[in-house]
Amino acid sequence: MAEFLEIHHFEPLVGKIVRFKGTHFAMPLAKIIPGQKFVPAAKREPFMLIFRAPKEREHLAEGFYECAFEDGPTYEIYVSPVHTPEPEWQDYQAIFN
Repeated sequence: MAEFLEIHHFEPLVGKIVRFKGTHFAMPLAKIIPGQKFVPAAKREPFMLIFRAPKEREHLAEGFYECAFEDGPTYEIYVSPVHTPEPEWQDYQAIFN
């Protein structure tokens, strides 16, 4: 059974490099964006992880990845690229709700 991940699992990992198994991609967890709980009975407060990498010709494809955090745990997370208008970087997100 997969671990039920909450925001507190990731707070100490902000700024750490994350390696995405099976790819050459490695990038920091740039920030965590807390969300608003719309359903009072929800099991967790929603949040979003933002990873930021230098812009490359190719991007990390949307999907599940084993994400190994520098000096930390490895979690299986669904990650997707997001529109990033800045020319120097590409953002990716993982949403937990």
